[in-house]
Amino acid sequence: MPAADACRWHRWLGMQQLGNCAAPARFFAVGSGDSFNNVASAFRMVSPMESVPVHYVDSAAELQTLISALAGHSIVGLDTEFISEGRYEPALCLVQVSTEKDIWILDPLAVTELDEFWRVLLADDRELVTVAPRQEIRFCAKFAGRAPSRVFDLQIAAGLVGYSYPLSHTNLVLRVLGQKIHGGESFTDWRRRPLTPLQVKYAGDDVRYLIEMRKRLLRRAEQMNRREWILDECARLTQAVMEDQEKWRISGSARLGRRHLAVLREVWRWRDRVAQQMNTPAARVLGDSMLIEVARRSPQTIEDLFAIRGLDRRLLRGAEQEIVKAVKEAQALAEQDLPSNERRDDPPQVSILAKLLSVAANGLAAEHGVDPALLATTADLQEFVRWFLGQDGTGKPTLMQGWRADIIANPLLGFLQGDRCMRVGNVKRANPLVFDEWQKLPQG
Repeated sequence: MPAADACRWHRWLGMQQLGNCAAPARFFAVGSGDSFNNVASAFRMVSPMESVPVHYVDSAAELQTLISALAGHSIVGLDTEFISEGRYEPALCLVQVSTEKDIWILDPLAVTELDEFWRVLLADDRELVTVAPRQEIRFCAKFAGRAPSRVFDLQIAAGLVGYSYPLSHTNLVLRVLGQKIHGGESFTDWRRRPLTPLQVKYAGDDVRYLIEMRKRLLRRAEQMNRREWILDECARLTQAVMEDQEKWRISGSARLGRRHLAVLREVWRWRDRVAQQMNTPAARVLGDSMLIEVARRSPQTIEDLFAIRGLDRRLLRGAEQEIVKAVKEAQALAEQDLPSNERRDDPPQVSILAKLLSVAANGLAAEHGVDPALLATTADLQEFVRWFLGQDGTGKPTLMQGWRADIIANPLLGFLQGDRCMRVGNVKRANPLVFDEWQKLPQG
């Protein structure tokens, strides 16, 4: 084996030791010409979940068996398969759940009476283990009327204990467990029946390793004293999904004044209502670029509306009067009720300081083994600067709360207050930046 590959191989083994890989391993003879990728695939951890059976649920009797099986488990893996193309709301096609003993694939196209299933799944004492669970949380809210009491997002957990964020499910299984799984069914049409054996295997593998990865990541988190970080961040994600705000600030809106932003918001709401009623993507009702142009021109009459180049009467389906009404309602708003345009109203130092702090945040993330995307987004840093300048009256910014404050608050405050400086230390370290107290030069 070449020296460079040998170094990578030993580093990979070290990662497995960090994760406390307790599962037995299969070892294979490795020739001197094998590359790191060949060796890594040969060294494969044998998971106890490989032999867990998969049950396909497409009848009321099998559903009752599933519901009874869930009752005795406080930790349950969850994933869904759905179709979102050409629709306002995704169509649920499969629900996969797993325990330490079984894997279940529930077919909601065959079994439609699922109220009891959702109620049992969302029992107060149950934690749902997922990967990127935004859509799963929305399905729970839609079919059970509420969010899960506890969600454990493996992407977040991995990002807080030294892995990249966000890792795909396939890469999580590979990095955390050393397992390689098939990942080629992402674009399959899950509405078609019957499912092929490969589709069933893919759906089962989506939940097969969730609980085992949770154990491994929590073990590592406890060694790093970060269990509460993970639980707090997962709870924050659930709350954010449930409080998902209207996303009317579309591309191009930053160039609009406050009055035109109000028009954009009202016309966007009209478009969203129509799209929801028709169960069609909002862009098919009226495209984003046309929304911006309507907001910019703010037409007062139907004639004004159709004077906008590219606006097709057929797209509006007779709703032109509703659009003009939305424009007038926005223009009638009092000044204090107009939406803000933070980017337009920001003084120039907000952008400059946020860019400077992003360098510091990336260094702090590397120092603490947290993915930068989880620690501080550009919006978080801008919010922090506005708060420091006294321009944000909404209370403590995100970076001054919870585990983020433990890592980032004092250094960033020190920079903005002029008490700290940042320099390059050892360029060979993962974090080459050094944060020092600022020593003012004596007056001459």
